[in-house]
Amino acid sequence: MDRSAEAQARIEAQREALRSRYPALWAGVMAEWQQSGLDDRAWLTYSANYLFRTGGVHWALDPLTLSGRLGELPQENLAVDLEPLSFVLLSHRHRDHLDFGLIAALRDQPMRWVIPEWMQAEVRQQTGLPPGKIITPKLQQELVLDGMRILPFEGNHWETLADGTSKGVPAMGYRVGFSNKSWLFPGDTRTYSPIHVPGNEPVDGLFAHVWLGRRGALLEKPQLLDDFCMFQLSFHPQRILLTHLHEVGRPGEEYWDGRHADMVKERMRELAPGVGVETAFIGESVLL
Repeated sequence: MDRSAEAQARIEAQREALRSRYPALWAGVMAEWQQSGLDDRAWLTYSANYLFRTGGVHWALDPLTLSGRLGELPQENLAVDLEPLSFVLLSHRHRDHLDFGLIAALRDQPMRWVIPEWMQAEVRQQTGLPPGKIITPKLQQELVLDGMRILPFEGNHWETLADGTSKGVPAMGYRVGFSNKSWLFPGDTRTYSPIHVPGNEPVDGLFAHVWLGRRGALLEKPQLLDDFCMFQLSFHPQRILLTHLHEVGRPGEEYWDGRHADMVKERMRELAPGVGVETAFIGESVLL
């Protein structure tokens, strides 16, 4: 069996394992997240899909379930489970970030939806979400929701291919301020240039979606390892959380896992030994 086939076999096994344990994983996340609490914390419902409780406010960024990604599990009771949500931020329309079933299940709930303008028509058509519940983010114009400062900026989900063409989709990143802290969410990034990200002041932390180059996951040293690390460090964060790992909907050559996270950690220690670099996986929570 060649390396690509071996990788695909591992992904299939991990997908089956995740499928079997996901209902219990989801229930555990809900039991913790729904509680009131003074600590600021994030939970991963999938590889790069987040529920937050910050300053006592429940909110989400690209919320998604395994059912929404693979379509092979019964839907959770989302209207009940996610009832505490105050607002939701959406970044882009890829299937591992946009869960139409989840949005439809919550369309009658009072939470607000911050949705980039280019996504709104499709979201409304697919989910029936009332337009009155949608907030349109404007680039570099701060929103204040429940006391949190949210600054939208242009995501860089585009890459230039070898033939000179571009591949990618429009995307929105967010800088979020809460509890006298500032956290950055650049989102899925394919060209590691910080030109679209606002401000030069350091951030308390950022969520870094691991992607080290197209079809590079099986390489001993992926081609964009240094670019990825330098991009994240350019924001002068105190902490970096590595996510978008074990996304079981991806093929082997695009599947980023703990091995790649360890590569990043090692390189980050060489480049910036004072920065804390952590991993966060599906079902886990992280103190912010």
